[in-house]
Amino acid sequence: MTLWRNIAIAFICTLAANTSVAAGDTESSARISAAARSYIAKHHPWQSQKTRIDVGQLDPRTRLPRCSRPLQAFMSPGAEIRRRSTVGVRCSGDKPWKIYLPVTVAAYARVMVSKHPIAPGQTVTAADISWVEREVSSLGYGYLRSLKQAGGLRSRRSIAQGAVITANMLEAGNVVSKGQQLKLLSNSGAIRVSMKGIALQDGALGARIRVRNLSSGKELEGRVDSAGQVLLN
Repeated sequence: MTLWRNIAIAFICTLAANTSVAAGDTESSARISAAARSYIAKHHPWQSQKTRIDVGQLDPRTRLPRCSRPLQAFMSPGAEIRRRSTVGVRCSGDKPWKIYLPVTVAAYARVMVSKHPIAPGQTVTAADISWVEREVSSLGYGYLRSLKQAGGLRSRRSIAQGAVITANMLEAGNVVSKGQQLKLLSNSGAIRVSMKGIALQDGALGARIRVRNLSSGKELEGRVDSAGQVLLN
């Protein structure tokens, strides 16, 4: 609320300072809006998606001096372009001024949604999802672009029918099963040792699991590198 109050105050001050400008000498509202739209179009984070950019209309009572130089659009330092942003437009000509406009970006892309309710722990496949176009700029948790993953993907929790599939809804499926024989690799400087082992627990790609060296019987811990290989500490 503080940001919008400050913007409103800045706008009112600009308006009050320019109410005496003659109509023929005023800056075009279309040119101001175009500067804001062009800036957002070049810098928004949805460049690969179809987008629609809406710039808030200026108050019809606004009277800003016509700028003798090209208008410059800008955002506050550190500000990021989101679905709703505030863009400044300024004139650095003979009669300088600046004004702020609200801008909304609607970005669209094809996303995966669940065809039916999905239970916790269920492996999610192409048969469980459909592709639909949604406004992705309004998706606070993003969206998943593919189900391709070694070992597959399974649901962390219940997923409602029609829900957009996001990364935090799924987790990697196991590529190693408890009791499975594995290749154990140990790197020590320039020396690389390979040995046979057995998994003592299930594990997804990249997960740390306990294994047993079949030669020594020693229990070790390592990271799952593939469906049949574990990298030891």
